[in-house]
Amino acid sequence: MTTAHKRLADFLKVDSLDRLFTQPLAHPTHLTGFCPCEHSFFKAARFYIRAAIFTLLSHGPSNKLRIWFLKRCGVKIGNNVIISAGTWIDPIFPQLLTIEDNVFIGTGVKIATHEYRMNEFRAGRVIIREGTLVGGFATIGCNVEIGQHATIAAAALIGNDIPPHATAIGNPARILRKQENQS
Repeated sequence: MTTAHKRLADFLKVDSLDRLFTQPLAHPTHLTGFCPCEHSFFKAARFYIRAAIFTLLSHGPSNKLRIWFLKRCGVKIGNNVIISAGTWIDPIFPQLLTIEDNVFIGTGVKIATHEYRMNEFRAGRVIIREGTLVGGFATIGCNVEIGQHATIAAAALIGNDIPPHATAIGNPARILRKQENQS
């Protein structure tokens, strides 16, 4: 195991304050060892079977079954969470996703926990705080925290943290308004 893979394994295991793992790359087309397709046949097959099962479940009518499977894959999910049909959650590092209580995720939402940039691989925690509403077809990138009771508009592209009680719209997302805490 290389030093980078050891650092990534430690990052994935530890519930630390670190939200982002980065590793310089020569170019995304070069083998890195971070992609499941580069592993042994059996390890890659296990990953693709798990990803296929979630794809099937994500389009089904049962929210409880989706949440049950995501929890088994390592996603931390609170109570009273709705994950609508058609939601895509990054199958490579699902353990980097935390969804707190009373969150609604609309249909077709995409949540990524990793990305390849031209000269860098990144894996980042995504935290969706309590009471958040994520509109349909929004995309949430890795290393993003969405604050409590925030609203993400439909089709918004979220690449940066969103403060509590804010409304984010657009591509790239911008803060439309920030409401006072109405607790």
